[in-house]
Amino acid sequence: MNSTSSGQKSVIFDQILCDLIKKHIMRYALIITLLAFSLPVQAQTARELLLQGRELLDDGTNRRDIDALLEARTIFEQVTDDDSLAMLAYYYAASASSDIATILTDRGASGKRQEIRMHINYSIENYEASVEIDETFAEGWALLSTSYAHKISVSPLRAVGLARKYNWAMSIALELEPDNPRIVLLKGIMDYNIPRIAGGNKERGIEGLERAIDIFSEERAEDPLMPSWGHAHAHMRLGIAYMDQRELEKARSSFEQALEINPDFGWVKDELIPSLEELESQN
Repeated sequence: MNSTSSGQKSVIFDQILCDLIKKHIMRYALIITLLAFSLPVQAQTARELLLQGRELLDDGTNRRDIDALLEARTIFEQVTDDDSLAMLAYYYAASASSDIATILTDRGASGKRQEIRMHINYSIENYEASVEIDETFAEGWALLSTSYAHKISVSPLRAVGLARKYNWAMSIALELEPDNPRIVLLKGIMDYNIPRIAGGNKERGIEGLERAIDIFSEERAEDPLMPSWGHAHAHMRLGIAYMDQRELEKARSSFEQALEINPDFGWVKDELIPSLEELESQN
């Protein structure tokens, strides 16, 4: 009787032990499975994150999608701790916010003045962080200058001081890289849009845009991490200038060339060409 009881207890104990082992095995298998799915994210390098952010930035800019631009900015912020890529991470994060401010400004978003100012301030802070890391980063200086100029639209009482900052930062950019097509483009945009009394000149602006297009035609992107935007933008900006001056055939040609370079350029396709067609119908 005692022997039988002892044997039964042994069998029960073995079953309990077996069940416990099975539970632990299943638990560890689940943990390993979860880790396997999370490894690609954890193993994602700063370089891969930057490239992912750039794809989102380009897509958000093409579609003028503020949510996509905010998502891109969040990704770039994750890379600012990487010493080797921080300069570009700050630059692209600033670019995302600058694009959002431009979209809101172009849409004439009523009641969005404070939001526009917030995005401009963010872009200024991050462009400043970028050029602080590398004072020879000409494109950072150029876009910093345009953010100073953009801020005048939401802080007109600070116009004089911001105009000085614009001229200071742009002069540094031009001194560093006078033939950089993006810097030439930005200077052309500003020359065209700044009032003549403040130093602007529409003819000089158009010449600058045309020169930028010529330089872009010779540019070959070598490093996918470095800025390469601008060629389609240059044609678009030239088209806007021609539309402003009612040279509608030239404007259409410029917009078509922009779409040849970037068929997904939503600003041109969805907004500017319809505006041009409306002007054409009035003639």
